Amino acid sequence: MRAPSSSQARPTRAAVSPSPLVRGAAASALVLALGGLDDPGPPPPAVVPPAAARGGAGAAALCGPRTVPEGAACVPLPAPGAPLPEGGAAALYGPAGARPGGAGARSQAHERIPRRPERPASAAAYAFPLGAPDQPPAFLLVEDAASQTGAPLPAGPVAAVGAARPEPPSWVGGVELAAARGERVAALKLDGQEGKAEVVFVGELSGITVATAHDVRDVDRVRRYVLLHGHLDRPGPGVVAGARLDAGDVIGYAGETGSTGLVRLHLEARQLREGARLSDLDPKRLIDAAVTVPCDLRNVLPLRQGASL
Repeated sequence: MRAPSSSQARPTRAAVSPSPLVRGAAASALVLALGGLDDPGPPPPAVVPPAAARGGAGAAALCGPRTVPEGAACVPLPAPGAPLPEGGAAALYGPAGARPGGAGARSQAHERIPRRPERPASAAAYAFPLGAPDQPPAFLLVEDAASQTGAPLPAGPVAAVGAARPEPPSWVGGVELAAARGERVAALKLDGQEGKAEVVFVGELSGITVATAHDVRDVDRVRRYVLLHGHLDRPGPGVVAGARLDAGDVIGYAGETGSTGLVRLHLEARQLREGARLSDLDPKRLIDAAVTVPCDLRNVLPLRQGASL
């Protein structure tokens, strides 16, 4: 019997070709994989820490309860449940409800500089322009709300609410000190003051008003403050714009000008804004929020000798 020749090879298994469906899926996966190499995806969002409110000389503004920092000043928040003014929330931001974007312009009318934490809270710790040197004066709550806003008081009769008290009802916009008609009002040397006080205005503001400017050392810089003495019966002798006063010099005499029926002294401190110059200013703009910022008197009043702090 003949062995099979080499030409008679064993039958080979036919090559198995993948189905069109499998080929399509593989091609799609490859395209997606290659596409991902070119598209790394959107970068993660940058994390930007919120800017801290800064005060004078780069220090963080220190604000009391229910206030928010605004540069070197603090903006008071409305009391809980208090109704909004006519015009709604937009009215809080000035004419036409504009909401300025810059910190310098926003809510200037509501800015104030609060008491620094290291300064005593009680009025008994401070010296004032009138009253006995060894005891603080009495304070009044005045019926006319304008007296607590720093705005000029309208002419007309006013009255005190309740009896005089040892602490002012509010330090916002200055204080109202009980006085006798014609009582002597003396110039003060503010805490940290350098040099003499300068008279920068004598005239009608809150009644007959004398405004004095004081240069006060604040750590590594000198700030200028304006002290307003309102409702005077008359200025003191020689008290004219440009005069320089030592502590104890007579500024004027207490009266009731500008709001008849209540003899008192309106005392208010305002800090001159950076870049503002009193020499180039209409004196009646001393209380313009764009020029000066209301300051808690306790930041600048001299401490009373012998006071218990």
